[in-house]
Amino acid sequence: MRLRNAVVERLGHPEEPFDSAAYPARLNLGCGYDKRAGYLNVDFKDFHAPDLVGDVRSLPALPGGRYEEIVAQDVLEHLERADGPVALAEWRRLAAPGGRLVLRVPDLPSMLRWLRDEDDPDHHRRVIQHMFGTQAYDGDFHLNGYTELLLCDELFRAGFGAVEMELRDGWLWELEATAGGPPVGFVWGPGFHQREADGQRWAAESAELCVCLGGDRPEELALTLVLSRHPDADTSLQITGAGLDQRVELTEQPATHALQVSARPGATRLTLATEGRAAQDGRVLAFRAGGEAAIAALA
Repeated sequence: MRLRNAVVERLGHPEEPFDSAAYPARLNLGCGYDKRAGYLNVDFKDFHAPDLVGDVRSLPALPGGRYEEIVAQDVLEHLERADGPVALAEWRRLAAPGGRLVLRVPDLPSMLRWLRDEDDPDHHRRVIQHMFGTQAYDGDFHLNGYTELLLCDELFRAGFGAVEMELRDGWLWELEATAGGPPVGFVWGPGFHQREADGQRWAAESAELCVCLGGDRPEELALTLVLSRHPDADTSLQITGAGLDQRVELTEQPATHALQVSARPGATRLTLATEGRAAQDGRVLAFRAGGEAAIAALA
C-alpha cells in the first residue's frame, strides 16, 4: 500500500492511513529505482513506485524513534542548501536510539581535483554532470555541495555522531553515523582505497586521515590505528600533523598504534606518508590501515 495524498484529494476519497508497522524498521529514503527488500522504500516521485510517496524532509506518516537503519544515498545534494539540515533533523527524529544512518554524497573538493586530471572537454563534461546532476527530470538536479567537514558538522548539529567516512571512486563520500553518538568523525581521505571486508583499507604512498570534532571546545582524541604493509613492499610510515611527528616501522602483520591528538572544533588533518618501495597491482599499495577515533574522556 502506498500513500498518494495528492491523488486521493483529487478523487475526493477519504485518505487511507499509512500502516508503517506493516513495513520493516529500516528506511531507504530517496530510493529512486533502487528499491530494497527488507526496507520501507520512500521517494517523492510516484513513477518510481516506492512503498511510500513522500518528502524526505518531512515524513509525518512515520513514527519517531523506530528506525534502526536509515539509508539515504545520493539524496542530500538534491536538496536546496537550507533544506539539508531540515532533512537531517527529520531523519534524526525517525532514528531509533543508536540507529545507523548511511549516506552517500559527492565530495566537492574531489570533483574540483578531478576536473584537473585531463584537459579534455569531454572529461570536463562528465565531471560537470556528476557535479550538477543528470538533470533528466525535476528533482534530478544537484543543488548543494559538501566537504567532509561541512557534512560532519551538519550531522553533529542534527544529533548524529560517531561518523566514519571514506571516498568511493575518488569523488563520493560514503559514511555511517550513529543517532546520539559522540560528535567525532573519522574520515579516510585522498590516498586511501575503499574499506575491505575485514575493515582494513590499502593506501598509496601518502594519504590523509582527517578527524572532525563538533562542539565549541578542544578535546583530547584517542586514535587507534591498525597498520601493516604489503608483503611485496618495503616501507616505513611517518605520521605528521596536529603536533604529531611519529615514525612507524611497518610489518606484514597488523599492529595496533595508539595516538593522542589535541583537536580543536573543526577538522584535524594527519598525513600518513611512507618511505621505501611500494607494491604494485594496478594500484600503488604502500600500507594498510584501519582504526577508530574517540573523545578520550568518553572512550
